[in-house]
Amino acid sequence: MQIDQGARMTGSGMTTEPSQEQYDAAVRALFHLARGNLFGEDVPPALRAVGDAGFATGLRLQLGVLAAWEAAGERLGGWKIGLTSRGARDGMGEGVRPHGFLLESRILASGARVAEEVPNLKLEPEVGVVLGKDLAGPDVTVQEARDAVEAVVPALEVNSGRLVKGMSVAVRLGNSLNSWGIVVGEPVDPASVDLAALSGEIGSEEGVLGTGETSPATLDDPYLSLTRVCRSLALNGRGLKAGQHLITGSITAPVPVAGAHNYYADFGALGRVELEVP
Repeated sequence: MQIDQGARMTGSGMTTEPSQEQYDAAVRALFHLARGNLFGEDVPPALRAVGDAGFATGLRLQLGVLAAWEAAGERLGGWKIGLTSRGARDGMGEGVRPHGFLLESRILASGARVAEEVPNLKLEPEVGVVLGKDLAGPDVTVQEARDAVEAVVPALEVNSGRLVKGMSVAVRLGNSLNSWGIVVGEPVDPASVDLAALSGEIGSEEGVLGTGETSPATLDDPYLSLTRVCRSLALNGRGLKAGQHLITGSITAPVPVAGAHNYYADFGALGRVELEVP
Protein backbone atom coordinates (compact mmCIF):
# COMPACT_ATOMS: atom_id res chain seq x y z
CA MET A 1 0.00 0.00 0.00
CA GLN A 2 1.23 3.51 -0.75
CA ILE A 3 0.05 7.05 -0.15
CA ASP A 4 -1.90 8.49 -3.07
CA GLN A 5 -1.01 12.09 -3.98
CA GLY A 6 -4.69 12.95 -3.52
CA ALA A 7 -4.61 11.75 0.08
CA ARG A 8 -2.17 14.53 0.93
CA MET A 9 -4.34 17.06 -0.89
CA THR A 10 -7.66 16.00 0.60
CA GLY A 11 -6.69 14.61 3.98
CA SER A 12 -8.36 11.34 3.00
CA GLY A 13 -5.72 9.08 4.53
CA MET A 14 -4.22 5.94 3.06
CA THR A 15 -5.39 4.64 -0.31
CA THR A 16 -4.56 1.68 -2.51
CA GLU A 17 -2.90 2.45 -5.83
CA PRO A 18 -4.12 0.14 -8.62
CA SER A 19 -1.69 -1.82 -10.74
CA GLN A 20 -1.17 -0.73 -14.34
CA GLU A 21 -3.35 -3.62 -15.49
CA GLN A 22 -6.14 -2.57 -13.12
CA TYR A 23 -5.79 1.06 -14.18
CA ASP A 24 -6.01 0.18 -17.89
CA ALA A 25 -9.07 -2.03 -17.31
CA ALA A 26 -10.79 0.72 -15.33
CA VAL A 27 -10.14 3.28 -18.07
CA ARG A 28 -11.68 0.91 -20.65
CA ALA A 29 -14.75 0.41 -18.46
CA LEU A 30 -15.13 4.15 -17.85
CA PHE A 31 -14.74 4.94 -21.56
CA HIS A 32 -17.44 2.35 -22.34
CA LEU A 33 -19.64 4.05 -19.76
CA ALA A 34 -18.89 7.54 -21.12
CA ARG A 35 -20.22 6.45 -24.50
CA GLY A 36 -23.63 5.79 -22.94
CA ASN A 37 -23.29 2.09 -22.15
CA LEU A 38 -24.74 1.95 -18.63
CA PHE A 39 -24.08 -1.03 -16.38
CA GLY A 40 -26.90 -0.52 -13.87
CA GLU A 41 -26.49 -2.17 -10.50
CA ASP A 42 -24.01 -4.73 -11.87
CA VAL A 43 -20.77 -2.78 -11.34
CA PRO A 44 -17.98 -4.09 -13.59
CA PRO A 45 -15.13 -5.85 -11.75
CA ALA A 46 -12.69 -3.38 -13.33
CA LEU A 47 -14.35 -0.51 -11.42
CA ARG A 48 -14.72 -2.45 -8.18
CA ALA A 49 -10.97 -3.08 -8.36
CA VAL A 50 -10.20 0.66 -8.09
CA GLY A 51 -12.69 1.27 -5.28
CA ASP A 52 -9.92 1.92 -2.75
CA ALA A 53 -7.98 4.31 -4.98
CA GLY A 54 -7.87 7.99 -4.06
CA PHE A 55 -8.33 11.47 -5.42
CA ALA A 56 -5.26 11.85 -7.65
CA THR A 57 -5.73 8.35 -9.05
CA GLY A 58 -9.33 9.22 -9.91
CA LEU A 59 -8.16 12.29 -11.79
CA ARG A 60 -5.58 10.15 -13.61
CA LEU A 61 -8.33 7.71 -14.59
CA GLN A 62 -10.35 10.63 -15.94
CA LEU A 63 -7.41 11.79 -18.05
CA GLY A 64 -7.06 8.24 -19.32
CA VAL A 65 -10.67 8.37 -20.52
CA LEU A 66 -9.96 11.73 -22.14
CA ALA A 67 -6.99 10.17 -23.95
CA ALA A 68 -9.31 7.41 -25.22
CA TRP A 69 -11.70 10.03 -26.59
CA GLU A 70 -8.82 11.84 -28.26
CA ALA A 71 -7.63 8.60 -29.82
CA ALA A 72 -11.15 8.25 -31.24
CA GLY A 73 -10.88 11.69 -32.88
CA GLU A 74 -12.34 14.00 -30.23
CA ARG A 75 -10.61 17.12 -28.90
CA LEU A 76 -10.47 18.70 -25.47
CA GLY A 77 -12.53 21.90 -25.31
CA GLY A 78 -12.40 22.82 -21.65
CA TRP A 79 -13.18 21.75 -18.10
CA LYS A 80 -15.89 21.50 -15.50
CA ILE A 81 -14.95 22.72 -12.00
CA GLY A 82 -16.61 20.44 -9.48
CA LEU A 83 -17.84 20.84 -5.89
CA THR A 84 -18.14 24.64 -6.01
CA SER A 85 -21.71 25.14 -4.86
CA ARG A 86 -23.96 24.66 -1.84
CA GLY A 87 -23.48 21.47 0.21
CA ALA A 88 -21.03 19.92 -2.26
CA ARG A 89 -18.26 22.32 -1.28
CA ASP A 90 -15.21 20.68 0.28
CA GLY A 91 -16.77 17.24 -0.24
CA MET A 92 -13.35 15.84 -1.20
CA GLY A 93 -11.30 18.03 1.12
CA GLU A 94 -11.10 21.65 2.18
CA GLY A 95 -10.60 23.91 -0.85
CA VAL A 96 -10.43 20.95 -3.24
CA ARG A 97 -12.18 21.52 -6.56
CA PRO A 98 -11.72 18.61 -8.96
CA HIS A 99 -12.06 18.84 -12.71
CA GLY A 100 -14.13 17.09 -15.32
CA PHE A 101 -13.24 17.41 -19.00
CA LEU A 102 -15.41 18.93 -21.74
CA LEU A 103 -15.14 17.60 -25.29
CA GLU A 104 -14.96 20.28 -27.96
CA SER A 105 -17.78 18.62 -29.94
CA ARG A 106 -20.05 18.87 -26.90
CA ILE A 107 -19.61 22.60 -26.31
CA LEU A 108 -22.81 23.73 -28.03
CA ALA A 109 -24.03 27.19 -28.97
CA SER A 110 -27.26 28.53 -27.49
CA GLY A 111 -30.28 27.23 -29.37
CA ALA A 112 -28.62 23.93 -30.22
CA ARG A 113 -30.41 20.60 -30.18
CA VAL A 114 -29.04 17.58 -28.32
CA ALA A 115 -28.34 15.26 -31.24
CA GLU A 116 -27.99 11.99 -29.33
CA GLU A 117 -29.60 10.20 -26.42
CA VAL A 118 -28.02 11.22 -23.12
CA PRO A 119 -28.75 8.69 -20.35
CA ASN A 120 -30.44 10.14 -17.24
CA LEU A 121 -30.07 13.68 -18.53
CA LYS A 122 -30.13 16.59 -16.07
CA LEU A 123 -29.45 20.28 -16.62
CA GLU A 124 -27.68 22.83 -14.40
CA PRO A 125 -27.53 26.62 -14.96
CA GLU A 126 -23.94 27.76 -14.56
CA VAL A 127 -21.62 30.72 -15.01
CA GLY A 128 -19.10 29.94 -17.73
CA VAL A 129 -15.75 31.55 -18.49
CA VAL A 130 -13.53 31.59 -21.58
CA LEU A 131 -9.77 31.87 -21.12
CA GLY A 132 -7.76 34.39 -23.08
CA LYS A 133 -4.41 32.99 -21.99
CA ASP A 134 -2.91 29.91 -20.37
CA LEU A 135 -3.22 29.40 -16.63
CA ALA A 136 -1.39 26.64 -14.80
CA GLY A 137 0.31 25.57 -11.61
CA PRO A 138 -0.52 24.94 -7.95
CA ASP A 139 0.06 28.56 -6.88
CA VAL A 140 -2.10 30.56 -9.31
CA THR A 141 -3.53 33.68 -7.63
CA VAL A 142 -7.08 35.01 -7.92
CA GLN A 143 -5.76 38.10 -9.73
CA GLU A 144 -3.87 35.93 -12.23
CA ALA A 145 -7.07 33.95 -12.81
CA ARG A 146 -9.07 37.14 -13.29
CA ASP A 147 -6.50 38.46 -15.77
CA ALA A 148 -6.63 35.21 -17.77
CA VAL A 149 -10.40 35.32 -18.36
CA GLU A 150 -11.32 36.80 -21.71
CA ALA A 151 -15.11 36.48 -21.46
CA VAL A 152 -17.91 35.20 -19.25
CA VAL A 153 -20.97 33.39 -20.63
CA PRO A 154 -24.32 32.05 -19.45
CA ALA A 155 -24.22 28.26 -19.63
CA LEU A 156 -26.21 25.09 -19.13
CA GLU A 157 -24.34 21.97 -18.11
CA VAL A 158 -25.70 18.76 -19.60
CA ASN A 159 -25.20 16.00 -17.03
CA SER A 160 -25.58 12.27 -17.56
CA GLY A 161 -26.31 10.16 -14.49
CA ARG A 162 -24.22 7.19 -15.53
CA LEU A 163 -23.26 5.79 -12.11
CA VAL A 164 -25.21 3.99 -9.43
CA LYS A 165 -25.10 5.49 -5.95
CA GLY A 166 -22.25 4.73 -3.61
CA MET A 167 -19.43 4.59 -6.14
CA SER A 168 -15.94 5.49 -4.94
CA VAL A 169 -14.25 8.89 -5.28
CA ALA A 170 -11.87 7.45 -7.87
CA VAL A 171 -14.71 6.13 -10.05
CA ARG A 172 -16.75 9.33 -9.72
CA LEU A 173 -13.75 11.38 -10.82
CA GLY A 174 -12.92 8.93 -13.58
CA ASN A 175 -16.50 9.38 -14.78
CA SER A 176 -15.78 13.12 -15.18
CA LEU A 177 -18.29 13.96 -12.43
CA ASN A 178 -21.19 12.93 -14.69
CA SER A 179 -20.48 15.68 -17.20
CA TRP A 180 -21.66 15.16 -20.79
CA GLY A 181 -21.24 18.67 -22.23
CA ILE A 182 -22.33 22.32 -22.04
CA VAL A 183 -24.38 24.89 -23.93
CA VAL A 184 -23.09 28.47 -23.92
CA GLY A 185 -24.62 31.85 -24.70
CA GLU A 186 -23.11 35.05 -26.03
CA PRO A 187 -19.79 36.15 -24.44
CA VAL A 188 -19.80 39.15 -22.12
CA ASP A 189 -16.92 41.38 -21.01
CA PRO A 190 -15.96 40.21 -17.49
CA ALA A 191 -15.61 43.84 -16.35
CA SER A 192 -19.24 44.54 -17.23
CA VAL A 193 -20.89 42.11 -14.82
CA ASP A 194 -20.56 41.32 -11.11
CA LEU A 195 -20.37 37.52 -11.04
CA ALA A 196 -21.12 37.46 -7.31
CA ALA A 197 -24.40 39.36 -7.63
CA LEU A 198 -26.38 37.58 -10.33
CA SER A 199 -29.84 36.06 -10.03
CA GLY A 200 -30.98 33.42 -12.46
CA GLU A 201 -33.55 30.82 -13.35
CA ILE A 202 -33.87 27.64 -15.34
CA GLY A 203 -37.07 26.69 -17.10
CA SER A 204 -38.83 25.43 -20.19
CA GLU A 205 -41.87 26.45 -22.21
CA GLU A 206 -43.90 25.01 -19.35
CA GLY A 207 -42.53 27.51 -16.83
CA VAL A 208 -39.76 28.14 -14.29
CA LEU A 209 -38.14 24.99 -12.90
CA GLY A 210 -35.67 26.51 -10.47
CA THR A 211 -34.15 29.78 -9.32
CA GLY A 212 -30.87 30.72 -7.67
CA GLU A 213 -28.14 33.28 -7.32
CA THR A 214 -24.38 33.53 -7.51
CA SER A 215 -23.87 34.98 -4.04
CA PRO A 216 -21.10 33.50 -1.87
CA ALA A 217 -23.77 31.62 0.09
CA THR A 218 -24.54 29.61 -3.06
CA LEU A 219 -21.46 29.58 -5.25
CA ASP A 220 -17.71 29.99 -4.89
CA ASP A 221 -16.08 32.99 -6.52
CA PRO A 222 -15.44 31.74 -10.10
CA TYR A 223 -11.95 33.23 -10.12
CA LEU A 224 -11.08 31.48 -6.86
CA SER A 225 -12.44 28.26 -8.38
CA LEU A 226 -10.06 28.69 -11.31
CA THR A 227 -7.09 28.78 -8.93
CA ARG A 228 -8.31 25.66 -7.17
CA VAL A 229 -8.91 23.64 -10.33
CA CYS A 230 -5.40 24.60 -11.46
CA ARG A 231 -4.16 22.86 -8.31
CA SER A 232 -6.10 19.72 -9.20
CA LEU A 233 -4.86 19.75 -12.79
CA ALA A 234 -1.28 20.29 -11.60
CA LEU A 235 -1.37 16.95 -9.77
CA ASN A 236 -1.07 15.31 -13.20
CA GLY A 237 1.01 17.98 -14.91
CA ARG A 238 -1.89 19.69 -16.66
CA GLY A 239 -3.13 23.27 -16.84
CA LEU A 240 -5.72 25.49 -18.49
CA LYS A 241 -5.20 26.71 -22.06
CA ALA A 242 -6.24 29.87 -23.90
CA GLY A 243 -9.53 29.35 -25.71
CA GLN A 244 -10.86 26.75 -23.30
CA HIS A 245 -14.33 27.01 -21.77
CA LEU A 246 -14.91 26.29 -18.09
CA ILE A 247 -18.09 26.05 -16.06
CA THR A 248 -17.84 27.13 -12.46
CA GLY A 249 -20.83 25.64 -10.63
CA SER A 250 -24.61 25.49 -10.66
CA ILE A 251 -26.91 28.03 -9.02
CA THR A 252 -29.73 25.47 -8.64
CA ALA A 253 -30.13 21.79 -7.94
CA PRO A 254 -29.88 19.61 -11.08
CA VAL A 255 -33.10 19.63 -13.11
CA PRO A 256 -34.14 16.21 -14.49
CA VAL A 257 -35.20 16.27 -18.12
CA ALA A 258 -38.45 14.46 -18.89
CA GLY A 259 -39.73 14.46 -22.45
CA ALA A 260 -39.05 16.81 -25.34
CA HIS A 261 -38.78 20.45 -24.31
CA ASN A 262 -36.97 23.69 -25.04
CA TYR A 263 -35.00 24.60 -21.92
CA TYR A 264 -33.37 27.87 -20.96
CA ALA A 265 -31.24 29.48 -18.29
CA ASP A 266 -31.52 33.23 -17.80
CA PHE A 267 -28.92 35.12 -15.74
CA GLY A 268 -30.18 38.68 -16.28
CA ALA A 269 -27.17 40.90 -16.98
CA LEU A 270 -25.08 37.89 -18.02
CA GLY A 271 -27.62 36.81 -20.61
CA ARG A 272 -29.66 33.80 -21.61
CA VAL A 273 -28.88 30.36 -23.05
CA GLU A 274 -31.26 27.85 -24.65
CA LEU A 275 -31.23 24.15 -25.48
CA GLU A 276 -33.63 21.88 -27.33
CA VAL A 277 -33.98 18.36 -25.94
CA PRO A 278 -35.86 16.01 -28.33
